[in-house]
Amino acid sequence: MRRSSAGTGWCSRPAAKHAVEGLTEALRAEVEPFGVRVLTVEPGAFRTRAHAGFAAEPVEDGPYRPMIERVRDAMVAQNGRQRGDPARGVRAVLAAMELPEPPRRLVLGGAAFTAVTGALENLADIRSAEVLARSADHG
Repeated sequence: MRRSSAGTGWCSRPAAKHAVEGLTEALRAEVEPFGVRVLTVEPGAFRTRAHAGFAAEPVEDGPYRPMIERVRDAMVAQNGRQRGDPARGVRAVLAAMELPEPPRRLVLGGAAFTAVTGALENLADIRSAEVLARSADHG
């Protein structure tokens, strides 16, 4: 994960998360026949002091500056106030792996759960192009 906010925008963070999610899905399919279980953990904001150093990070001038400053300021303001408890998060991961059928994905934290389920339930954009999607198949 990129610590510096200088230079480009913030898109590398969610892009990296999606890449890890895709890699985990592929790994799961490969190792499942060998009895290996793979769980994708998607944590929300946890009180880990990870945001503590952002206040001192410089932001270079450029078109992304206002957006990067807003993100940095929000992270600094959130530091120490994140709802996620790291110890409870670890316990949730261990409990998920002990289930007879562990989930494929475990979203940790209430806000993260709401955000992820909301995004997954919003299929209107995909459904609006269903005819075009299906038109790519052989007759």
